[in-house]
Amino acid sequence: MGFWERTWTERTDAILQAYGQTQPPETVTSFSWDDGIRCPGACAMAFPPVEASLTPPRSGRADWLYLTLGLSQPVDQKQVAAERATGKSYSAHGMEFAFVTPTESPWAAEALYLFMTYMTEGELIQWGDRFPFGFQQHSNGSLGVYTGQRTADIRAVGAIQAVLFWPFLFPQSTFLTGTGKFLVMVATGITRNEWELAKTTTTAHVLLLLCRAGIAQRTLPDRECLMASPRWRDEWTRIKALAPEACEREFESRIDHWHVG
Repeated sequence: MGFWERTWTERTDAILQAYGQTQPPETVTSFSWDDGIRCPGACAMAFPPVEASLTPPRSGRADWLYLTLGLSQPVDQKQVAAERATGKSYSAHGMEFAFVTPTESPWAAEALYLFMTYMTEGELIQWGDRFPFGFQQHSNGSLGVYTGQRTADIRAVGAIQAVLFWPFLFPQSTFLTGTGKFLVMVATGITRNEWELAKTTTTAHVLLLLCRAGIAQRTLPDRECLMASPRWRDEWTRIKALAPEACEREFESRIDHWHVG
């Protein structure tokens, strides 16, 4: 077995041990680009809710998890050696993108493909970044997504107009393989007003509001803006007075709560 196959298998096995079997079993959604092979093996994996287990050691998960595979995979040993020479401890891009949803959500693979496309085109997406994103209705009636500027031909639905990127709040969210570390970076859908709140404070403040509201990292295509509720407007008044570090401490200290089933 060559370097690429061996390290790809190692990465896949680690993910399956942490999150369980895909649905359908042993199946992925493969990605490709017309201009060539941008990311060898690129795909999305769909993981249904899973119960906790001791063998293998695995936390229970109450939600669906949609995850890319490929961004953290080096092309060859030369790439790994070059990254080590510069002091880099992360593998390739150092992350895989994900969506957390309460129900099976076919649109998630489409969205993950778009984010992988941006990364392979040189866009740097990091913790705390906010990115234009929304839902649309395809001509066949199915739910789809769009990113970037909304054009006239897009039949937008729902109030979600952006995503926030933040590490998965789950016990198994960072992986260490023979090629280095990588983390799971979750994209969470937010509304226009929630996006504006993040601009006037910080991403961490809005993330804490989502957690306290019970949404946590779930993307819900049909949810209303939290600012439409007097309860969460009052809660926001308390949250925005906190330091960003205090917000981060609160939601990071409860990683065994937000999505553990």
